[in-house]
Amino acid sequence: MRGLTTEEIMQIALDLVGETEVPPDSGIHHPGRNIRRVLFSMDVNVGLLHVARQLGFDAVVGHHPCGVELHQGEVYRRHLDLLVANGVPRETALGAAGASIERFVRAAENRRYRMLYSESPNQTVLEVDCARLLDLPLMNIHNLLDEAGRRILQGELDAAAASDPQWTLADVLDLVAALPEARRARSDFGLEPRLFLGDPTRPPGRVVFAHGALSAPNADIVRSYWENGIETVVVLHGDFETLERLRREGGGNLVLTGHFVGDSLGMTPFIAALRARGVAVTCVGGIVDVAGAPPPA
Repeated sequence: MRGLTTEEIMQIALDLVGETEVPPDSGIHHPGRNIRRVLFSMDVNVGLLHVARQLGFDAVVGHHPCGVELHQGEVYRRHLDLLVANGVPRETALGAAGASIERFVRAAENRRYRMLYSESPNQTVLEVDCARLLDLPLMNIHNLLDEAGRRILQGELDAAAASDPQWTLADVLDLVAALPEARRARSDFGLEPRLFLGDPTRPPGRVVFAHGALSAPNADIVRSYWENGIETVVVLHGDFETLERLRREGGGNLVLTGHFVGDSLGMTPFIAALRARGVAVTCVGGIVDVAGAPPPA
């Protein structure tokens, strides 16, 4: 059986969510073919590329953006689309969170234009140059896998709410904690989902998984959900200042899946699809491989 090309690997990710265009936070940085062994990591740096070459991998696939990807910040605008898709009027969403979303997008592009390692480690041209020097195929797939994971968990949440109208916030947390990715993250990394804000005995109201838009929603976005009838927001994580502001201001419930768990939800079907095509996949750097061996002790 012949191996895959980098283009075919990207197509597998596109097909997962029915997309036809590669989003601006993903790309093939050094193309390759006849790929049978892949090292799949949350992040890619020069050291990982050398490890991959020494261990005989045919390609490295990263999740988070790498290389230049100057316009990756545009993906953050999808938070506005998610608000609207969940019933928040567009003008209301723009008024509440539009300015902070626009600021994030501009800041992200400025950061990529500056290309300072201190601001964006593992997102410089150095990794791409190294892959070319090693002639090691390198690509990253971000939003497509995040969107796949968003759909998976939102579907689970919607089904649970429909089957048990009396469920509580504790039940929401239990649902997330029972996911195969969460169970594996607990055993492998000691990480567990947490209820950051809310009374576990109270009903959650509407629950939305706000994911698949480059990075976690800022405080304005979370509050836009709360103020428009979505009482419980599930996110991967939040920077400290965002979480402190939400804790201080209150107004709704917030569940944190944890970064490894939330990101890995969309990676599970992608990894399975690669393996179904005969590709051996080794996961490192926080990717939770529910069907694979545990990471080295």
